[in-house]
Order: sequence, then C-alpha cells, then structure tokens
Amino acid sequence: MQGLSSSITERQMIFLPLRNVKGILAYLFVCCLLTYVTSQITVCAEDGTYDATVTTDSGSYTVPVEVEGGEVTYVHWPNGSDMHVYGTEIEDGEASGYNSRGESVTIELDGYETEGDEE
Repeated sequence: MQGLSSSITERQMIFLPLRNVKGILAYLFVCCLLTYVTSQITVCAEDGTYDATVTTDSGSYTVPVEVEGGEVTYVHWPNGSDMHVYGTEIEDGEASGYNSRGESVTIELDGYETEGDEE
C-alpha cells in the first residue's frame, strides 16, 4: 500500500472502517436512547398558583390551587384554609387524587399547559 503512513500497518487498515462503524453505531444508539428518555419526560408549565375547578365529595368549587413539579399539592379554600392533596399528577390540565382524609378529589386547571400541549 503506497502512500500510507508507516505507522499504520495493512492489518490495521482493514480494521479502521470497523472501528468507525462501531463508533457510529454506538453514537446512534446513544442518540436514540436520549431521544426516547426525553420523550418520556413530561415537561410542565411553571410551578405556581392556578385557578381550578375542584370537585370533592361535597361538591365542585372554583378555587386557587398550588402546583409544584407537575402535581397539584394544595387547594386554597376561600375561608383561608388549605387542603393538602396527594397523587394529583397533572395530565392534559386535569388531575385526580386524594386529600388528607382519603376522600377523592378531581381537579381541572385553567390555563395550565404542558410544553407538548402548546401550539
């Protein structure tokens, strides 16, 4: 093989494309894995207070709720008390879970969109 650097042998020259193929396949695998993982993550709107319709065993009420990390954490009642809620991960602007007494709570948020919902 004329013109090749003397530091690369003929045997090494045969395996160079294989190393490149392995590197390319590894790169593609990592890219695909990252794409899959990031597609599974729900990106939520900002944490904060949102108006919502909260339905409990006693009725439906339009009240402010506190959102942290993609979940409703508290309902703020007009009388000044707060109700802690559990298992209320927000999906498509809605959440359902339980309060501290074990009662079912359904929440519909106004103006809350995940990043994927925005157009």
